[in-house]
Amino acid sequence: MSNVKLVLSLILLFSSLCCYAQGNEKSIQIQVNRMISDWNTHEFKNMDLYTTEDVEWVNIVGMWWKGRNDVKKAHQSTFDIFFKGVPFTQKSLNIRFLTNDVAIANLVCHIGSLFPPDGIDRVNNRTPETDNLLMLVYRKKIGIWLLAAGQNTIIDPEAAKHNPITMKTN
Repeated sequence: MSNVKLVLSLILLFSSLCCYAQGNEKSIQIQVNRMISDWNTHEFKNMDLYTTEDVEWVNIVGMWWKGRNDVKKAHQSTFDIFFKGVPFTQKSLNIRFLTNDVAIANLVCHIGSLFPPDGIDRVNNRTPETDNLLMLVYRKKIGIWLLAAGQNTIIDPEAAKHNPITMKTN
């Protein structure tokens, strides 16, 4: 009889852990949706809802912004100029929990064609559409998952062909 209780207890524990992880993944997905919504509306009014006050962001060219006010200001400025009207679409999101209150989310987004940083349309100076990989660090504070750090990288399809991990060898 005690073995049955042990097995049932383990099943209950495992089920609880699965539900806990699924609930946390859903909460992080909601925060990612808020961030992508801000990118698509080009207004960062929701940033207070999905970032910590001390959030840090490293952009695609290595600019490092620290603190919500600077991250918000930098995003607003870049989206007003060269991301104006550029669509962002989530392709995938993989979440790994490091602790009960820290998670890493790898987000792949498709980004539409855009102008260079000066934002000037010279007819033939738009960059092609691309995919980006973002590494996002989330921290759970008072029961809410908040973005504590982010960094994005362009996925270069040509370079990916030479990835030593996925490249086929003879």
